[in-house]
Amino acid sequence: MASRFQDRREFIKIFGAAAAGLAIGAHGITGQTRRRRTCVIIGSGLAGLSAAFRLKNGGWDVTVLEARSRIGGRVFSHSMPENRELICELGAEWVGESHERIQALCKEFEIPLQKHQFEDYLMRNGQVSRPGGWDFSTQAQAAWDKMIAGYEKLTAAQKTRLDRLDWWTHLSDIGFTRDDLLLRDLADSTDFGESIRHVSAYSALAEYAESSEKNEMDYKMTGGNSRLVNEFIKRIGAENIRTGMKVSEVNQRAGTVTVRAGDESFRADACICTAPVASLRKIRFNPPLPAAQREAAQKLGYSRIIKNSVLYENRFWKDDNFSMITDTTSHYYFHSTQNQPGTEGILTAYAIGEKADVLASQNDRRRMNVIARDLVDFNADAPRLAKGIASYAWQRDEYTEGAYALYRPGQWFGIRPVLQRPHLKVLFAGEHLADWQGFMEGAIETGEAAADSLLR
Repeated sequence: MASRFQDRREFIKIFGAAAAGLAIGAHGITGQTRRRRTCVIIGSGLAGLSAAFRLKNGGWDVTVLEARSRIGGRVFSHSMPENRELICELGAEWVGESHERIQALCKEFEIPLQKHQFEDYLMRNGQVSRPGGWDFSTQAQAAWDKMIAGYEKLTAAQKTRLDRLDWWTHLSDIGFTRDDLLLRDLADSTDFGESIRHVSAYSALAEYAESSEKNEMDYKMTGGNSRLVNEFIKRIGAENIRTGMKVSEVNQRAGTVTVRAGDESFRADACICTAPVASLRKIRFNPPLPAAQREAAQKLGYSRIIKNSVLYENRFWKDDNFSMITDTTSHYYFHSTQNQPGTEGILTAYAIGEKADVLASQNDRRRMNVIARDLVDFNADAPRLAKGIASYAWQRDEYTEGAYALYRPGQWFGIRPVLQRPHLKVLFAGEHLADWQGFMEGAIETGEAAADSLLR
């Protein structure tokens, strides 16, 4: 994993340079060593909460400003009114085998992790194949193995060239057949939130080459991922986290950062902004962000994903580790209540791109009918057994306008480093800047890295 970790080292170097410029390290601001240092953190997702936790442990006073009425950002555990005992995730889902920081925090906070892996069925044109009963062509498998084996040897120039290609084109170039590409698009698009025709080939290759066997879909937190959010709140102090505070301005003058939210202003020695780019673009910075950084924020889009958790009277899919890739509107199904007790169960349909927009346009009843009917070729009783639904269309979220960042061809090495740059005493963090981009792990790593740069 040298390539990915090298990127992370470069990311931390950027924050280290910012800390030197802030001149508020271990000895404090010149001439004011006894005063407790202060930081305003924009956003209470995992990047913001991990930064606040780290700083508070380091003796800083922190104020977290959150525009939503709830804390946690894109971590959003949910129980349905029809069955409060079962939990599904309408936001961030998995903890990966390789995700060391989030695993360490769960251990520290005494949050058990449980295995939550899947074996994929495939349903195409109404035909259902069991796990192990379908695969890519021998030609594609050989090309894939050769590509993964050569990943560690890629030069910087080769990585940059790959970044300029889309994933579909690259796979086609190395020998994937048309049917292989169509199948790969069904499978991989769920990882990126759009067709693989729109994804940087390098960002896709890096994810698959450095992920666990199950692509980091390995564990969940027993009792719901929101438990991690709640443990952060306890340690940071609920009084230090303000909800309903939409930030409108960030002003820097005479060594002080002043953040305006609602009718209030908050002054601090530093600011860590974890806002996704849709919200970042709405904040007025004075002095303004450099033109390159503003343009980078305008170019970065987020994936269109809707999560639809449907409660069924019984678990007709039978396999606890059930999941299914389909060519239907509902796209990808997985068993959300794996290891949870009871006869009722939740299958989540995870749809991306235009499919996500189609489903988001329906009301709950119509959406549930579509999702259950898409299962008829797997089990004819599915529509009758469906009894409740909880959905969240992240592309319609006011603050993110998507589920997570989507790096298109040319953007991983093009705009990502620009977005990582500090702006005077404002540091930036969030999953969109992370090495483990699109995961809770990435959000935490960037939040901690920003905090660590201030603690030096």
